[in-house]
Amino acid sequence: MPRPSRWPELLHAAGQEFREHGYEQATLEGIAARLGILKGSIYNYVSSKEELLLAVVEQPARALLDELESLRADTESGVAVRLRELVRMQIRIFSEYYPAAFVYLQHLGHLEASPQFAEFKQMDARYMAAVEALVAEGAANGEFSLAAEPRVVARAIVGMIDWMQHWFTPHGEEEDLRLADQLFALALGGLAAGGSMRAMLGALPDPLTRIEVETRR
Repeated sequence: MPRPSRWPELLHAAGQEFREHGYEQATLEGIAARLGILKGSIYNYVSSKEELLLAVVEQPARALLDELESLRADTESGVAVRLRELVRMQIRIFSEYYPAAFVYLQHLGHLEASPQFAEFKQMDARYMAAVEALVAEGAANGEFSLAAEPRVVARAIVGMIDWMQHWFTPHGEEEDLRLADQLFALALGGLAAGGSMRAMLGALPDPLTRIEVETRR
C-alpha cells in the first residue's frame, strides 16, 4: 500500500530550515532530520535544494495573488476598507504560510539567479501595482490626502509590511487580526493627514537655508 505524500511536511520543514539558517547554510540533511527521514528520500520530491527553495516560496506568492484578485474584484467597498483588507490578507498569509512567506522576502537575491525569477518578479509587480492603484484611487476620490506621490506612498506601506519578516510570529487568528488593524491604523493616519503634514513642513524654515545664510556672514 503506497504511503501518503509528505510533500506538505517537506515544504514546512524546508521553510523552517531556510528561515533559520539561510539558503547557503541550509542543508538537505538538516531538512530530512526535521522530518525524521533520510536525505535520499527528499530526491523523491525534488532534484536539488534550489528546486525545494522555489517550491517553498511559490505557495505564499500564489496564495497572495489569488486573494489579491478577489480584492480587486470588489468595486463596492471604499478604498480605505479595501486597503485595510489588503493588510489583513497579507498578515493572514504571513501566518498561514509561516515561515515560508518570509523565506521569499529573505532570499530574493538568491532567486534572481533562477530562470523562474522573472515569474516571481512579475508577481511582485502585480502586487505593487494593486497597492499603488488603491492609494491613487483614494487620493483621487478625496479619501486620502497624501504626503507624496501614490507610487512613493504605496512603497512605504509595502515596506512597512515586508519589514515584519524581522519580528513577526503568528499568535492566532484573533491576535494577528488585531495586529493587522493596528498597522493599518498607523498607515491610515499618514494617508488621511499626509497632505496637511506636508503643507505644515513646507511652512517651516529650511535649516539648510539658515546654515547657508550664516555661512555667508
